[in-house]
Amino acid sequence: MFQKKNLNLFLLTVPLSNSIARSIYDVAFIWLILDLTNSEKITGLVAMTTYLPAILCGLFIGAVVDLFPKTRMISFSTIMQGIILAMIPILFFFQIESIWILVLLAFFHNAFGLPMVPAFNAYLPTQIEKEGLLKANSIVNISWQTAVLIGPIIAAQLLTIYNVENLFLFCLFFYFIAASITTLAPKDYVEKEEISLKRIVSKTYEGIIFLKNNSTFTFIIILTLLSNLFVMGPAVVGIPVLVKLYLSGSAADFALAEAFIGLGMLVGTATVYRIGNRYPHGLLFLLGLFIDGASFCFYYFVENLNQLNLLSFLHGIGIPFLIISRVSIMQKNIPEKLLGRVFAIISISILSMTAVSSGIIGSLAEFLDIRTIFLLFGILAGLCGIAGLLHPKIRFLN
Repeated sequence: MFQKKNLNLFLLTVPLSNSIARSIYDVAFIWLILDLTNSEKITGLVAMTTYLPAILCGLFIGAVVDLFPKTRMISFSTIMQGIILAMIPILFFFQIESIWILVLLAFFHNAFGLPMVPAFNAYLPTQIEKEGLLKANSIVNISWQTAVLIGPIIAAQLLTIYNVENLFLFCLFFYFIAASITTLAPKDYVEKEEISLKRIVSKTYEGIIFLKNNSTFTFIIILTLLSNLFVMGPAVVGIPVLVKLYLSGSAADFALAEAFIGLGMLVGTATVYRIGNRYPHGLLFLLGLFIDGASFCFYYFVENLNQLNLLSFLHGIGIPFLIISRVSIMQKNIPEKLLGRVFAIISISILSMTAVSSGIIGSLAEFLDIRTIFLLFGILAGLCGIAGLLHPKIRFLN
């Protein structure tokens, strides 16, 4: 572990608390919409619109992150997310059950969440030497994936006691814990600069030019974008649709399937932690891309919830390979002053493709069996990992 006071506490607990809140949100929100509408198309559309903040302003978030201390950004974004979600049970208490008000709240929840990942990833190199970054990212991912495992289990247990709309109060609780612990973390300092719209646009342009002049990093982002176009829709919309409308499962069954993904991610992270420094990070990234996509192909054969849980576990194993290696590559090879902007662009590629992919899946599910969609999109996503092997440099990156 690391010697700086409260840094270990920050690494272990902030991703855990934040991600538990996010996991409960992911289970509760998509199930609430599916419950209110019973429509794959509307659920896909709603899932798509809630990710619009990333498309509309995500590109500029990195510049904002680079202008402010990262710990301050993390605290602010998490507490605002919690306050917004706490409004959902209040609306239901007053019997206001409008789908579009829920979409608006989800929109702002996701908007305030945009700085979290770029700020966190840009913060680590300010506190940790380069040779310790893979270890640090593995610790962070263990914390995060523990949340992906236990968050849905917590949600499933809460659903036996509370109505789904009341789960958002627990999101507020965990977001508040994350914000509080962040205030105790070692502070990072940034050089004071003029803060204006013109300056934000200028700094964003600097980040784009850097990537334009470094084609290898650009290609990694393109692979990430394409992979998420094919993976995120099935993950966000396809799994709950499969559970509820094809396997006649409950919200608790959906939460359990999500928990098995988290369990697989923990196994994958432990593997990366042990072997990560023996192989090029680029090769681990491409392997993760392939497993993440190709594992969805096997959902075509799912006939019951037990099979779904097993495949969810196997799918989760590949995710840490691509996430930990990609983050470590960027942290080690990109100037610290540009990290917020680069990680913001990566976040945009993930969130924007989540929006587009969710909408596509919702529409396709109207006339295609969801299992067939998993097969087709799994093949396309797996090919992204194979395509990366054709690049002369990526597989050798460290």
